Amino acid sequence: MSELEMMRQELQALKDKVNSQGVLNERLVRKSVKDKMSDIHRAVFKMAILVILVIPVWLLIKYQNHLSWPLTIFTILMLVVSVFFDWYINRMDVSTMDSDLRETACKLVEMKKRRVLQEKIGCFAVLPLWLVWLGYEFYHNTPDPDTALPMLIGMGAGGVIGGIIGLRIFFKWQRKNDEMIEQINELMEE
Repeated sequence: MSELEMMRQELQALKDKVNSQGVLNERLVRKSVKDKMSDIHRAVFKMAILVILVIPVWLLIKYQNHLSWPLTIFTILMLVVSVFFDWYINRMDVSTMDSDLRETACKLVEMKKRRVLQEKIGCFAVLPLWLVWLGYEFYHNTPDPDTALPMLIGMGAGGVIGGIIGLRIFFKWQRKNDEMIEQINELMEE
């Protein structure tokens, strides 16, 4: 076998190895994206379960403090709609994510934008309205006026803690999207 033929075989072996590395990298990126999206889907499912558990607790609070039905219905709808939009925004089907990775990256970018919009609407429009309404009703409808202020303070503290938890989840999901987009972009550059 000539030296030239040996070099061609070595070059072909090198090309085959590079191609297999590219396929392997793509598989790893796809698996990573699927795993991260599965984590987000599990978190949305847990939130849905939490809302189901919170509804009876809210009804108990409503009856104990003589809160109105409109506030109760608004509160339950607010929780259900929030979880629905979490599901809707993060609904990418990970089991069929064998399409073009560029398309997946575009979906992830769109997901991030929608999540930001949801957060803005929730934090700057719906939540302040609900808190003012809740505070007003607690202050004016609670049967024992001596408990109204401590209840409002406790609810305010709970609201702050809930807000911090919600923002942590929001930033965690945004970070996961950034990681997935970055992995896809790095693979595409190769």
